[in-house]
Amino acid sequence: MTLNKHIHIVGIGGTLRKPSTSLLALQAALSAAEASGAITTLLDLRTLNLPMYNPEVDYQDYSGNVHQFIKTVRQADGLLISTAAYHGSLAGVTKNALDLLDFLPRRDGESYLHNVPVGLIATAGGDQAAVNTISVLVQIVHSLRGTALPLAVPVHNAKSAFSQDGRITDTKVAVRLNKLGQLIVETAGRFGTKPAGVG
Repeated sequence: MTLNKHIHIVGIGGTLRKPSTSLLALQAALSAAEASGAITTLLDLRTLNLPMYNPEVDYQDYSGNVHQFIKTVRQADGLLISTAAYHGSLAGVTKNALDLLDFLPRRDGESYLHNVPVGLIATAGGDQAAVNTISVLVQIVHSLRGTALPLAVPVHNAKSAFSQDGRITDTKVAVRLNKLGQLIVETAGRFGTKPAGVG
């Protein structure tokens, strides 16, 4: 399918742990988005090693990896955000990356992730934290003026959902991640508008 080839889906995720189940889940969803015809970019937070967000530091004073991060998000037609659940909420590295989105430009009454669909994934070691974390992510996306997709993928008992070589062993998880990848492309195609400050 090539109809959606112009659509750019950006994935933000991963933790400092290696291997990261949240990164594996994100890669699966991005693969489904590619299979639906989108161009995809992975922003692996462990590799990016973003500095801590400080609202008193000017954007120009941040390192180049922050500038590349913001530039890539600005170019996205849709986002996939994946995090591990730590103590009932999102991982610190994920929260810091989302805090850095404060540097997305604002103009013409639009801001941050205005008119950008966002798919959400959370992986957890137990049965409850992933759902709690999805709820927190929805609130963050709303505060950034983004649109959270109605389908999210909480992955419970994440270590048992993936094999040691990174394959998804839980069929239900695989199906949901595939659907999420398809849905973000479909929704981005309907929205048809990039974030504020692009163009």
